[in-house]
Amino acid sequence: MKGIVKLGVTLFLICFIAAGSLAFVTGFTAEPIAEQALKAQQEALKDVAPAATEFREAGENRWEAVASGGTIGEVLAVTAKGYSGPISIVVGVDAERRVTGVRVTGQSETAGLGTKVAEKGFLSAFAGKRADQIRLVKDDPTNGTIDAVAAATISSRAVTNAVRAAVAGK
Repeated sequence: MKGIVKLGVTLFLICFIAAGSLAFVTGFTAEPIAEQALKAQQEALKDVAPAATEFREAGENRWEAVASGGTIGEVLAVTAKGYSGPISIVVGVDAERRVTGVRVTGQSETAGLGTKVAEKGFLSAFAGKRADQIRLVKDDPTNGTIDAVAAATISSRAVTNAVRAAVAGK
């Protein structure tokens, strides 16, 4: 019986020290991590709405893009279900509901294949398009304007559908 109590006390002390250490480290790193996340968010917003000089929160995952005191468009953060998991996307839209920019901010797609949906070569195809123009050529050969990334149709379709929905305001 004494051995079990001694073992229990030892285990408790180890857990207490580990939890305390984790809390101590978290206290020091939480603020720098939050600052880096905010910086990355601001960079993504500026990347997809380069004409904006300021961004104002306008709801969950939505910002107004502002220049010279007036709203010139909006930026929306959306998530798509890709082949390997969720794809986080930021989409800039001007006042005429045309894409000003698209940026993938997070993804876990297959390296060398699905990850290509985050490259400028694929994302630049969305620039200047309205929702009705955002279709994969593979899905709609007549009206499609976006070429899917080779061997990554599911990822390409996920990003395309998410961008179209964001531009359409859905």
